[in-house]
Amino acid sequence: MKKNILVASFLILSTISLMAQDRVFNYTYQSSVLNKGEKEIEVWMSILEGKEDYYRQIRNRVEYEVGLGSNLQTAFYVNTYSKTAFDKTSGKMVTSSPTLSFSNEWKYKFSDATANAIGFAGYLEFTVAANKFETEIKAIFDKRLGRSTHALNLLLEPEYIHTAKNGEEYTEKELKYGVFYGYAYELNKNWNLGIEANYKNVFLKEDDITHSAFFVGPTISYNTKNFWINASVSPQIAGNNSGVNSNLNLDEFTKLDSRIIFSFSF
Repeated sequence: MKKNILVASFLILSTISLMAQDRVFNYTYQSSVLNKGEKEIEVWMSILEGKEDYYRQIRNRVEYEVGLGSNLQTAFYVNTYSKTAFDKTSGKMVTSSPTLSFSNEWKYKFSDATANAIGFAGYLEFTVAANKFETEIKAIFDKRLGRSTHALNLLLEPEYIHTAKNGEEYTEKELKYGVFYGYAYELNKNWNLGIEANYKNVFLKEDDITHSAFFVGPTISYNTKNFWINASVSPQIAGNNSGVNSNLNLDEFTKLDSRIIFSFSF
């Protein structure tokens, strides 16, 4: 009898976890995937702002996500990007033309955050734009303990940007890597309140320089049937440039990174 209760509990927890695709973080991914045939539309808006002079960058993403079954899901993104900055040379505000890119994501769940000792998923994303190509690889770990959710991501992202130098075609190479951690506490069945810490690095091969920055800030999420929304604010706490410590790294990063994501499932 006791064995049957344990088996039933395990199956219930597995089912709950499989149904719980709701994200409670904006920068840190969780291991859950959609069930076969389930679909989701996600809308992202990221605002990166603050350098020595005025600077604001806006990134938008619209994602169509679908569960393929056997712990696998895929997604397709349309991304736009634009920025406005103060140009000291001209003394004017300069706004870039919007750029467009396309991404394809693949995510496979190896173990479950509730039913197993630890949740683990592998993540692969390709992004293609008119002048660049990048690959994003993530190892995703998470665990659900009572009303608390912990998540840890390890990121590796090589990027190739095609440009011109000295009148000739040239390919710039960047390597982004980092560690992302999120903690959230379930206030009730709809609301989660948490914090995310992100350690980001960008290695510029051409200049042989590594830029690093540490961001940390609050995140809040609301979810209900077929809908969830998350909001995060992450100020840069510290930064450095190839080991040269300073208060912040404003060459490669900004003072503040904010993000809102909302989703509808069907």
